[in-house]
Formats: sequence, C-alpha cells, structure tokens
Amino acid sequence: MAQRNRLSRLVQTTSKFPQGIRTALWSKAFGRIVPMVGTAKIRYEQVTPSLVKVSLANHKAMQNHIGQVHACAMLLIAETATGFVTAMNVPDSAIVLIKSIKADFKRPSKGAMKAVAELTAEQQQLMQSTDKGETLVSVIISDESGEAPVKCEMLWAWVSKSHLQKSKP
Repeated sequence: MAQRNRLSRLVQTTSKFPQGIRTALWSKAFGRIVPMVGTAKIRYEQVTPSLVKVSLANHKAMQNHIGQVHACAMLLIAETATGFVTAMNVPDSAIVLIKSIKADFKRPSKGAMKAVAELTAEQQQLMQSTDKGETLVSVIISDESGEAPVKCEMLWAWVSKSHLQKSKP
C-alpha cells in the first residue's frame, strides 16, 4: 500500500463520520487551506485518493451578468477538484502547482455546478513514487441538467518543496 500524505490521512480520519458531517468537515477544513475555496462556498462531496467531487451552488456571489455560474467559477471548481485529487497523492515533501488550463465553453450552464476529477492507478503511482513530475488530470464539469457546459483539461505538476525554496530570489 502507498504511503499516505497528511491530506490523505485527514480524509481517512474523517471517513468514519456520516456523509453529511464529512462533507461539512472537508469543506470547512479545505476552505481554510485554500481561502478562495472557502469564500466561494465550494462543497466537497466525495474525496478519495483517486476521485474528488466538488459542487458549487448558483449563488449570487458566483454569478455572471445573466444569473448563471460565472465562467471563472466553473474553472475554480475544476481546478479545486483536480488540485485536491493530485494533492492526495504527492509526498508531503512536494507541492502541487497548476501548469496549464484549457477550457472550451460549449453552452450556457443551468443552475448549480459539479466537478469530478479522477486519477488512474498509473497516475497515482507516478505521483506517490516521484518527487517531481506532471500529469493531465481528467475532470468533468456538469450542471443541474447533468450536461457538461464546459470541457476542461488541467495539467498539474508537483515539485519538492526544497526545490521551490532554492528557486526563490
């Protein structure tokens, strides 16, 4: 079995709680780790080392000029889901960084949004066994209709924290 990092141990520790309590705990804790996630009121619905599902209500603060979830908010949930599934797998000695985002908006959205990010077993093994690398993380963004108004690709990299410290001026 792969060595667990601090984030995956936190998720494992909360696994004994009922789903509603887990979701509230994850959302609050992760909102403190990444303040923008807390401000946007992103909800963590499911968190495992291979899959992260988050949701975002169509609330006023996240809307565009026509009352839909703003395009940037859609990308925020995609980045959040892919970032956390990546972070669940890298060693504690590494940090994850978004390297590129590609998004194609296909149609207007309807209501609340969900993003589901998944890693393959091969991706997980690579992340858990190397101090540096990158991988394209699969994500599906859907709205209340169940359709995907945006198609998105997220390329994530991870590097050792010591490497990052050396590159600071």
